[in-house]
Amino acid sequence: MLAKIPYPNKCYLPFILYPPSMHRNLEGSEFMRHLDLDKKVDNFSLYISIPFCRVRCKGCPYFVSFLKDDDKTDKEDRYVNALIKDIQRWSRLKRWSAAKLRSIYIGGGTGSILKTENLRKIIDAVFENYNVADDYELTLEGNARDFDDDKIDFVTHSKINRVSLGVQSFQSEILEVVGSPHAANDSIRVIKKLQEKGLHNIQMDLMFNMPGHTMEIWKKDLQILSELNIPHFTIYLYRIHTNTPQDLLIKKGKVSQPASPESPMVKEMYRTVKEIAEKAGYKMYMVDHFCKPGYENKYNHWNWNIDVDTIGIGPGSYSYFSEYRMGTENDVQKYIEAVDKDEFLISTISIKLSERMCRERYLVFALLYYKIEYEFYFNKFGTHFYEDFSDEIARLTNKGLIEVHPTHIQLTQLGLEWHINVILEFFNDEFWGDTATLNQPHWSLNGIGAEVGAHAREYWLGQKDQVWFDDIHHIFSPEQEKLTAFAAA
Repeated sequence: MLAKIPYPNKCYLPFILYPPSMHRNLEGSEFMRHLDLDKKVDNFSLYISIPFCRVRCKGCPYFVSFLKDDDKTDKEDRYVNALIKDIQRWSRLKRWSAAKLRSIYIGGGTGSILKTENLRKIIDAVFENYNVADDYELTLEGNARDFDDDKIDFVTHSKINRVSLGVQSFQSEILEVVGSPHAANDSIRVIKKLQEKGLHNIQMDLMFNMPGHTMEIWKKDLQILSELNIPHFTIYLYRIHTNTPQDLLIKKGKVSQPASPESPMVKEMYRTVKEIAEKAGYKMYMVDHFCKPGYENKYNHWNWNIDVDTIGIGPGSYSYFSEYRMGTENDVQKYIEAVDKDEFLISTISIKLSERMCRERYLVFALLYYKIEYEFYFNKFGTHFYEDFSDEIARLTNKGLIEVHPTHIQLTQLGLEWHINVILEFFNDEFWGDTATLNQPHWSLNGIGAEVGAHAREYWLGQKDQVWFDDIHHIFSPEQEKLTAFAAA
């Protein structure tokens, strides 16, 4: 019997930013008048961007600016001073004056790259100016090489209660190929020292299917992961982003092309990590995120599973509130100058989302947790999920991608395998075929989302209720292989 597959092309993204369509804000700081800043909300999250790195990883799409060890221009101090002013300005807006700040994420770039004194100033500014919840989560993201003994001592005695390390791999030969600044010995050293000093809420990123990756190397990484006994880790399929140094090296034949995501080795890598994680007491509580009980990522939970306001402060960050998605471009000097002029630097914006689009946005993110609960949806929007999206539910059910229960829908195993395509079922028709957004400036992963949305709906999802047979329809066309490579970090 011929096996059926649900869609013509599989989308390999770690997540989707919604809406993907953004355009240049021509109103500058005056755009703030369109936002409902007098409306008070109950909860929100805060993202603080530290837009600096010591080196650029060869495949990284997030890179903003170098910060040299001998910072003769005082770039770091000037940026931190501007950032603190901006933190204070956002806090004075009525919308969040009485709201609980539930989660804070210091990322980048490289959050840990700052001098200890500057990290202290930023954290003090947050707690002095916002109503931080008692059960807050404050994550510092970074590179183990930044954590000398002084910084480790500060972190473990500060209000930081979670550390995220981009380990990628513990094998030096693989780290060298991808140009990672992380070193295996440094990562192990820092994790153990943080644990010794009482900070156990540590998460780390691991990548698989990097150039030259093998099952033997992958199993070594997973063995070290098990021995370190950290409570949370995330896996990412290595992706080649267009025009990054790694992309150019591959095109020149100096670095091998990663294996196809559908190759037996890559599928075995994914099966192996899930099996080892389950035996070690981890649960994959959201797509590609594993944790031990009680260590779920609260920042993701509040932003994606609950869908609260998000304030993004600093170059390369994104905010979402008042039905708008807004981005701050990654020009550090321009950001400093805007703050000095008491202007909010809002560089790109989405359209104002309709009620339908707001519901779609919630579903896009909540489905990363595998299910949609009817009662939560009704309490949030005042309508019934199964009425608002009856066509999508029927289509996903017919394809065997979801199970419908009395209180919720849940992804099936097939739905998990095609989870991004399932999410794309909830894209608004207005965002398909949007080639204009490709010509807008992008940073972080927004360019990838724009690339996905530039296709017609049928490219990813086919005709409604259509299925394919895996030995008749080749699901990886040359165009798809190119996009997979582009979208693949």
